[in-house]
Amino acid sequence: MTTDVQHVPTDSTTRGRILTAAMTLMAQHGVEGTSMRDLAAATGLNVASLYYYFPSKGDLLDAVIGEQGEQKALTLMPSAPGYESAELVELLSGMLRSMTEVEDFVRLMMGETIQGGETARATGLSLFTTFQDALSDWLVGHRPELFDIGLVQESARLLCALLVGTYFEYLAGVLDTHGEDVMKVMQRRAEETLLVLNIGNWR
Repeated sequence: MTTDVQHVPTDSTTRGRILTAAMTLMAQHGVEGTSMRDLAAATGLNVASLYYYFPSKGDLLDAVIGEQGEQKALTLMPSAPGYESAELVELLSGMLRSMTEVEDFVRLMMGETIQGGETARATGLSLFTTFQDALSDWLVGHRPELFDIGLVQESARLLCALLVGTYFEYLAGVLDTHGEDVMKVMQRRAEETLLVLNIGNWR
């Protein structure tokens, strides 16, 4: 690279703009299918400027997944403390809603995990654990009988797996909505899950 980048400002706004554009491009075209030239065109920067912020494509990918994606997902995710008085179906449907709002991130992370990406795997595990912990906290506070017989972790793990399964149906385009709003369908799925598990909409 011969372009002089010594005067490129390393400000957080530009960094965030790069990460947002990279997330979209990588989710749509894959990491290998996204070139730094594509990213430069999307951000209005030159390639040398991108390398000034991120020395390699690997550094960029790690930042996209570990910063841009994970931080946004955690910000959007309803937490157990924020849903202390909510019914469980509200917590579940809220979690599903948060997943739809970070769809690019999930698609990117899925692809990278399948390819053996360690950053994607670690981030996915962290988020899955956070979801499961939020569900465990709710169950301990609202269904103490499950806690007494030692089923809290198992119940939370099963609920989390069902959430992820429903969301993947949505991503794959096989979630049968019958023309209904997707979020209404997801809320009904949450209600069905609780009914099957005999947890119900307990407060």
